[in-house]
Amino acid sequence: MKKKILDRKQETVDGVIYQYSTDWIHQLESEEHWRLYWRQAKLLHNMVRPGDRVLEIGPGAGFMANYLRSRDVTVVTMDIDPGKKPDIVANIVTVDWSRHQFDHILAFEVFEHIPFAKFSQLLPGMLAACGKTLTMSVPMNEYVLCRVEFRLPAIGRRKFEITVPKFHIDEENHFWEIGMGQTSEKKIVSMFHSHSFALIRKKRVFSRLFLQFEKIEARER
Repeated sequence: MKKKILDRKQETVDGVIYQYSTDWIHQLESEEHWRLYWRQAKLLHNMVRPGDRVLEIGPGAGFMANYLRSRDVTVVTMDIDPGKKPDIVANIVTVDWSRHQFDHILAFEVFEHIPFAKFSQLLPGMLAACGKTLTMSVPMNEYVLCRVEFRLPAIGRRKFEITVPKFHIDEENHFWEIGMGQTSEKKIVSMFHSHSFALIRKKRVFSRLFLQFEKIEARER
């Protein structure tokens, strides 16, 4: 069953319809969503430092931008939706990346909202505007049949889950997901590596794949 998009808005670029919504940022988000915010912050801990310049694409309710700003990080937000009050209102497929430069770029559950071919096309320009790291998350194309978490004194927290492929996309505004067709983790990692960005961290949480890439020349300094 496809998830209904509330407060539906759309923009058409080169014949592609991009759908988005503002309504959800005014609702109480689920516990799962708040735990995803923690995962985002964990990936950035000791990576983004005071004085760094960060671009967050798709700021949502503003949690991560506010978190980083409270730690003296300069954050610029970008979103297609003016209702989310970003610093830059833009569809990332139309951005002139040569006019921007950042130390870090964040894009949590953003890239699946554009066709994979468009993502491939914009990646070189976007990475040229990124001096150190790009951190992203994208959904896995799977159903979770069982998820169990537990904590024992001797071994700490452990969790496991049983999943099966969906072979279709439930979300109306997703063009692709990891594991659907040719959009594999391996393919994305290879695309970044071809533009001199190496994978340094990955984590699979709540059917999302978190990937963090570092510019190879920055890593070698």
